[in-house]
Amino acid sequence: MITLETFEFQAKDFYLKNGYEIFGVLENCPFEYNTYYMKKNI
Repeated sequence: MITLETFEFQAKDFYLKNGYEIFGVLENCPFEYNTYYMKKNI
């Protein structure tokens, strides 16, 4: 399993298109942005 974190203004959509799934969200961190925790089974 691969895990990563990304902000909503970074590469979230790229990772979703490449088979990652979101398993956690930290809202409004930092500031008005969300942090997404993602995983992919290999």
